[in-house]
Amino acid sequence: MSTEMRTNCYLPFLEINLTPARLQHSIGVMHVMTELAEIYSLDRTQALTAGLLHDAAKDLEPEQQLALVEEAGVELRHPCERHPVYLHATASACLISKEFSITDRLLLDAISTHSYSGDGPNFNSHLTQCLRSADILAPSHVWLGMRKLKSVVYAGRLEEAALLQVAWLIEYFHELNIAIHPNLTRSFQEATTRLAIGDDFFDRW
Repeated sequence: MSTEMRTNCYLPFLEINLTPARLQHSIGVMHVMTELAEIYSLDRTQALTAGLLHDAAKDLEPEQQLALVEEAGVELRHPCERHPVYLHATASACLISKEFSITDRLLLDAISTHSYSGDGPNFNSHLTQCLRSADILAPSHVWLGMRKLKSVVYAGRLEEAALLQVAWLIEYFHELNIAIHPNLTRSFQEATTRLAIGDDFFDRW
């Protein structure tokens, strides 16, 4: 069975559980993951599946998301992880594991941590980092900085792309008064220490 046929089998479930806009976003993320799989030598099936299913639980009510996480026995280590902006990722991994009996740890971890919550050895795997990039590069609307991020990601500079995303997410969450997850702060500090970046690194275009 081809990768495309495998991913298509998830569509009936997503059509019921996602809004049309969310479903189109998820399909868009899957398409971006197709391209990034070539650049970063990702397993194609893992990449496309992660892209399509990463928001499987996002349109559920927060109480339903939390129930999925609790049922799966997943511990939420920080209070902010109960906010839907973080919680939906963990809940999505729990949902697809339950509904489709998916056991691929790398795939589940990529989905669970794509919102920067959680931890574990796959927190910054290439699959996870590519999913985070694809999530905000998928066709929906153009935002200031999108062209720059895309140029960095598609040039194979994944670590620099991750730093841009973390910095801009922190800025965005501050604007929305959403608590900054400690993982975001830590990721920003560690990346700025490792990378030699110029004064214009965070300029958007």
